[in-house]
Amino acid sequence: KFNFISNMNKLFGASKKKEPEAINPNAPSLTETSEKLGERGDVVQKKVDALNQELMQVKKEMVNAKGMRKKTLQQKALHILKRRKMYDNQLGHLQNQQFNVDQVAFANESIQDTLNTVSAMKEAAKVQKAQMDKFDMDQVEDMMDDMADLMADQEDIQEMMGRNFGVDYDEADLMDELNELDEEIIGEQLNEGLGLPSYIPQNQNVNKDAAKPDAAQPSESEALENMMQI
Repeated sequence: KFNFISNMNKLFGASKKKEPEAINPNAPSLTETSEKLGERGDVVQKKVDALNQELMQVKKEMVNAKGMRKKTLQQKALHILKRRKMYDNQLGHLQNQQFNVDQVAFANESIQDTLNTVSAMKEAAKVQKAQMDKFDMDQVEDMMDDMADLMADQEDIQEMMGRNFGVDYDEADLMDELNELDEEIIGEQLNEGLGLPSYIPQNQNVNKDAAKPDAAQPSESEALENMMQI
């Protein structure tokens, strides 16, 4: 296959690679070219506007003109229209040229932006790689393991520091003492006429008796015994 290609190149000649053309530093920039085209377009536009005003003035004069005067004005109007048509064509060409130049300039700016982006990303990748080379993953893993061990040790220390030394109470005895305390509180409030504490439910039988107007009210001792039965 290689010999076949080599023979074909000898017979027809191998295509030569085109060398890139040298950039002319004296060539005008796209921005300058676009600005000049825009200036020329403004000049032509002013001429078109002036011809439009002149044409409107001639048409006004043609309204009341008659005979040779009217024909003369018609010829003048036709001449103005020809000139305006010529300037309109020139203005269209200039605008098209400026549009093409602006398109090329925009493409060049996009290419330059892409090159700048790629260059910035390359530099950022180099910096990140250099920074990552400073990290030792084994050391980071060991550090995290040490931190976990320290946290576990701290929890154990907190648990040990919160222990009670030499204190061992019987829960049944504590409940009996709590009940006795409730009885004392109930007795004190009844003696003071404050009624039962809010956390003690009312006796249903007492409520039924209280609803009757003729029923005798229980004494304090009887109320205390009723509450003890709750």
